[in-house]
Amino acid sequence: MRERLAGMLRAGSVRRIGAMLDYRRLGFVTNGLAVWDVDDACVDELGEKVGALAFVSHCHRRPRALPEWPYNLHAMVHARSRREAERAVLQIHCLLADACRGHDMLYSSRILRKPALTERFPDVAG
Repeated sequence: MRERLAGMLRAGSVRRIGAMLDYRRLGFVTNGLAVWDVDDACVDELGEKVGALAFVSHCHRRPRALPEWPYNLHAMVHARSRREAERAVLQIHCLLADACRGHDMLYSSRILRKPALTERFPDVAG
């Protein structure tokens, strides 16, 4: 099996292999997308730092959609409680310092799993 996977990686038919964690089973029941309006001159550098935080599973630079959506840095935060999530957001805010012009936290209300999405939208499968 390992040899077959290694061959698929070499051939480029598989780009990467990764694990998906069930955050809720691990006790992280409060999850949310922290969105930030960060100065474009330093968003890449600061995004790397935010993405390296233990409570952030992924962090991406995204285009703004002005005037409704001024946020250009998105970080998925996982916590065991709302209070812990708020402390995490405060830690990110301190890290971003003067480069941050605004932020919001969009809490998850349910889990969207890829299999459920691919049943409804077959194009997503790959």
